[in-house]
Amino acid sequence: MNQIIPISEFFTYVLFSFLVGHIILEFIPEHKKPKIVIPKYQLLLAILGIIIFTFFPVLHVILFFSRYDDFFISLVTTITQFETGNAWLFGSFIAVFLWMTIYIEGSKYLKAFFLLLMIIAIGYASHGASLSPLLGLVSHSVHFLFITSWVGILLHIAWNSRGEINFKPFLQWFTPFAVISIIITFLTGFLLMGLVIKPTDYTNSWALPYGQMILLKHLSIIPVIFFAFINGILARKTIKNPISWLQAETIILLLVFFFTGVMGTLAPPHLVNATVLQNGASAWFESLISQTVNPPFTVQLDLSLQGVIFGVLALLFLLLIIGSFIRKASAWLALLFGFSFIIAMYFCLMLNITV
Repeated sequence: MNQIIPISEFFTYVLFSFLVGHIILEFIPEHKKPKIVIPKYQLLLAILGIIIFTFFPVLHVILFFSRYDDFFISLVTTITQFETGNAWLFGSFIAVFLWMTIYIEGSKYLKAFFLLLMIIAIGYASHGASLSPLLGLVSHSVHFLFITSWVGILLHIAWNSRGEINFKPFLQWFTPFAVISIIITFLTGFLLMGLVIKPTDYTNSWALPYGQMILLKHLSIIPVIFFAFINGILARKTIKNPISWLQAETIILLLVFFFTGVMGTLAPPHLVNATVLQNGASAWFESLISQTVNPPFTVQLDLSLQGVIFGVLALLFLLLIIGSFIRKASAWLALLFGFSFIIAMYFCLMLNITV
């Protein structure tokens, strides 16, 4: 089950992005967006997929309690008494109304309303909401809404547009929208991270699997910003059809979703030293720093030749992303440089620290 939940979390993000992007684009005039063709059955299947994939965390709780009680009793108890179960039941109930509204091609305002309620259900079941009911609920819901809005629009423009893209009119509204989405996503992300990890414990959390995933997630956001800069600013006057560059940006964003999904299966380090004492440190982390982690500990900067070399390589890969665009190289080559940056910067950090 621990292997399935990251996959279910990943597809939950993707399917929500697909639906959110579609509904937002329904509000955009035709002359300010490319022609996008989405068969109705894909939208209906996306809603069904959300109901299925959001059930896996609920099933995980049910299976845990079924070891001590009857399966049916565990099912009823989880759905009626746990936030995760309540959220899934409410979200699925609203999803049925969204499904019917899309099926009969109903009001776009009604679709947006139902989808917003489903997003609030996701926020209600989040880890942040369990730690701080109001702040966690609002922060996670807003975070989820804006990241799926940004990614969802990009997914449709990059993969579902038909004919020549109406790029300049599209960028006139999407660029400021993307900037606002990025800022709000960052702010709410920091709020949510603050509920889980003390700012002073951020580097210490790298000793845990959760900290490793959050580090990789943050590193993967950096090339996303570079691709967003290229697609939103540099490409405005130089490329008439930047579809391949938009596709590359969405692939990096999907990597962010993957790391987020994996984080959902790991124990959050509210108290890093206590968590390491209870569950042990990441074996991968210990092998990289060639040390055994024993609480209490502090992760400190300790420059090494290998780490500095990886840092230089990481910066070079970032410059090569921009260079690929300037030299009119393939967007897929730039995507390779983006992946290479994440790997190089990760090893730079791991090899430049000591405990």
